[in-house]
Amino acid sequence: MQRSPLWLEYSLSGRKRGRSVTEDEAIEVARGIVACDNARDLEGYRALLWDDYHAEVNGAEGVTSGDAEADSLARYWRGFSDGYAAEELVVASGNIVTMRYRLTGTNDGEMEGRPATGRKIDVAGCTIFEVEEGRVRRVFRYLDVFTWLGQLGMLPADDT
Repeated sequence: MQRSPLWLEYSLSGRKRGRSVTEDEAIEVARGIVACDNARDLEGYRALLWDDYHAEVNGAEGVTSGDAEADSLARYWRGFSDGYAAEELVVASGNIVTMRYRLTGTNDGEMEGRPATGRKIDVAGCTIFEVEEGRVRRVFRYLDVFTWLGQLGMLPADDT
């Protein structure tokens, strides 16, 4: 598989340290993250994260490094080889970007120790990105996990 050059297009890492980003630059970084995800460009994705990156997912502490986030994404790709994030809305204020999107894909591979279900997902998500100096420092990610698990058949049957 040929590596995507998206990380070159979206990486702003050449900017001088200490320089704040504009709203347009912050949006470009957030969109770069999604573009690298959709293109399966792990190197480009990782290049857009700070080493001390932090993620909070649905209100709980998530990964605490750029490497751990990249590893988590690679596991997601193994479980959903056709996974795709479609941007629906982007709003920025300073270096903070909020993006609403839809995640779609087919669970066609093992993920987190669970075998593939062969089922499709189509769920809403929202991520708040904190961008510093052309890279993502922190995210707050909200996903409709209840719908996700239901679509995969991982919720107990309702016997009522």
